[in-house]
Amino acid sequence: MVLMEKTEEKPAYVTKKAPFFVYDRLERCEQDEIMVHKGLAAIYLCLKAKEGTPCGIHKLSLCVKLEEGVYCCDIEVRLYDVSIPEAQFSVTNWFSEDAICRFHHVKKGTGEYVDMVRQYARAMRRMHQNTFFIQLDERCVKTRRPYTFSFDHLTPVISAFFEEGMKTMELGVLLDRGVLSDGTPNMYTDKFTCAMAPSVLFESEEGYEITVRFVKDLAQYLEDHGWEKNILFHVHDEPDIHYKDEETLEARRRQYYLAANILRKYIPSVRTIEAVDTARFQGGIDIWVPGTAGYERRKEEFDQRVRLGEALWTYVCCGPEGHWLNRFLDFALLKGRLLFWGCAKNRMTGFLHWGFNQFPEGMDPEYGTSCPNHTGIGTHFPCGDSFLVYPGEIGPHIGMRMESQRRGVEDVALLQCLREKNERLHDELVEKVFVNFYTYQDDPSVFQEVYEELLKALEE
Repeated sequence: MVLMEKTEEKPAYVTKKAPFFVYDRLERCEQDEIMVHKGLAAIYLCLKAKEGTPCGIHKLSLCVKLEEGVYCCDIEVRLYDVSIPEAQFSVTNWFSEDAICRFHHVKKGTGEYVDMVRQYARAMRRMHQNTFFIQLDERCVKTRRPYTFSFDHLTPVISAFFEEGMKTMELGVLLDRGVLSDGTPNMYTDKFTCAMAPSVLFESEEGYEITVRFVKDLAQYLEDHGWEKNILFHVHDEPDIHYKDEETLEARRRQYYLAANILRKYIPSVRTIEAVDTARFQGGIDIWVPGTAGYERRKEEFDQRVRLGEALWTYVCCGPEGHWLNRFLDFALLKGRLLFWGCAKNRMTGFLHWGFNQFPEGMDPEYGTSCPNHTGIGTHFPCGDSFLVYPGEIGPHIGMRMESQRRGVEDVALLQCLREKNERLHDELVEKVFVNFYTYQDDPSVFQEVYEELLKALEE
């Protein structure tokens, strides 16, 4: 996944030869002084119009005082009579509890930990994330033989996310791949085990009993807190990826359907959601989440799901690379924003990513930007794939790639407004910059012209 061998010629999609430094981490400036390092400083300004500011042209002046004098830059800003609504578009980025504890020196279950989670939730909300993922693991096991479960330790964190403005909770998983003798996940298995008892086969009588007891206890917990209505559930992540043969895939399908039926029996309002490569788990999955490359390969299959009224999201993870749109550290920022124009073009209603602050033990996100892959596949993840924020002293520092994603989600909201107003014009504008997730217009000046066309169309 990381190009190590030198090539005779730089591929067209490559930004520059590695290694190189990238301006990504943003550190909030509380004072009016900026520290300079080796004669260089980068400043990011994000202007937000106050309520009631008249629309039209505004002239601003930015002045910087240096030792050798004052430099002033005149800026002309046009304010459009357009508000960005809260989009009917779902966004989730999975976070790491362990990384929060390690970098901020807090312990799970403490008030300090919950306070720090709130800081991360606020960063997520800045980019309009409205769905949060809670990993259910063996900490939920209260007793064994018989199995009983408790989820009370999750209540403070779940409450914090909802209080910070999240709308939907994403839970998982029910099924596990089990492990090999060397301790790595059994990625190509045809026999799922219970997530709450990884050594017990799911299809065994014991596995069925464990799963039913788990789901029933979870259903009661959600109902007790009034959280049962807006729940998404991952039965098993990427069930049709990493398998040996068709027999393996069919065995997985059978087990997946059984698990989904157990979920729906005891939590009737639940919606299953899954990162997939195909549309073959029909009837078992409510929200399809193909990767962008997988979607393009099987576009007609997934579009048919949309025509049937089913929900379609997309995701990127580890790949795709090269010319494909993604949000890696060495990609132009506009590519991360254009991902969301692809969602608008293809009538997708959500975006999922696994990497908000996924820093495994020993990883320094400022220098070790390629995250180790502990699945046993034998690769590292591309630079920046596993994170959008950086750990600071009192909370996360947001990154420029996160800001790009924020603007992409805001673009989706504006495009939704235009589609409701004039679907033909919506499609024409999108197609000026986006053909598919591999073919697009990433000239910033061209994109800016199209963006202004969008604002003008909404202002009329």
